[in-house]
Amino acid sequence: MSCVELPGVDGSNPLGFFAALGLLRMVPRSKLAFATDGSFRAFLETDTTPSDIVALIASDAEAGAAAEHPSWRLTYTKPATKKQGPQGVADLKAPPPDFTKFLARCLDCWMNGDDEAVAYAAAFGTDVALDGKGNTKPTAFHFTAANQTFLGAVETIRAALDKGWIETSLFSGHGERPGSNLRWDPGSERNWALMANNPNDDGTRVDAPLEWLAFRGLPLLPSFPRGTRIITTAVFGRGDDMTFSWPLWSVFTSQLTARSVLQLDWTGSVRDRIGRGVFAVCSSSIRRTSQGFGNFGPPTVT
Repeated sequence: MSCVELPGVDGSNPLGFFAALGLLRMVPRSKLAFATDGSFRAFLETDTTPSDIVALIASDAEAGAAAEHPSWRLTYTKPATKKQGPQGVADLKAPPPDFTKFLARCLDCWMNGDDEAVAYAAAFGTDVALDGKGNTKPTAFHFTAANQTFLGAVETIRAALDKGWIETSLFSGHGERPGSNLRWDPGSERNWALMANNPNDDGTRVDAPLEWLAFRGLPLLPSFPRGTRIITTAVFGRGDDMTFSWPLWSVFTSQLTARSVLQLDWTGSVRDRIGRGVFAVCSSSIRRTSQGFGNFGPPTVT
């Protein structure tokens, strides 16, 4: 086993942390830790070489194009309106009957030995909570709105990947290019009220390899029903007062252990968390505009 440093994966950034979880899920027999020197960059303990990691991510993204790939595709048809006909939609806010069909398909996959499908189903939402329009209320990490769809953005990101971009993003950093993103990087916030100029004039940018890995890490942050509500792992509060808090650990940790670590509240005793290998706790508020778009606020580290 060797230690692979990932300078482009910053664990103190929500997007970087999600991406680190994606690497942990995708790289076989790997373990994850973060630097304690203030850079918070991720490290993998693995028997896979850096070039093989790049090839693995590229191959995974390419496999995601397969029509029969069931793990994360949730599509439904939006009824016709006076302005346009029926539309196919790839998003998480599905009408309850469509979400129920998706869950049934995922359970069939699970019965046939495919755990990936139900892992994504649990990450996307529940069949209990509904939003104000009577549709499925999704994970707290659903930040798209209006004409943008969550899974549509994922597909655009997936299709843009290539090995050169992946290598730059992970091992050099600063892998942003023009394009749409999932709004998980605090730097991607486009709230005009917080900016000197209209952000629409500048366009959006995306680090597609990190975004794809972040999406692949989402099953480690599942959602659960609580009464008629939905709660998302590591998210505290509700409504317009929600915060995502996550730990950074210095001890190389497996996927199963990381899953357990993420279920705990690390905002308590500093001495207790240090004794368990957690050297920092990061927090980002979840901000939402009046149009429904979400973003993480700048993270704090304690």
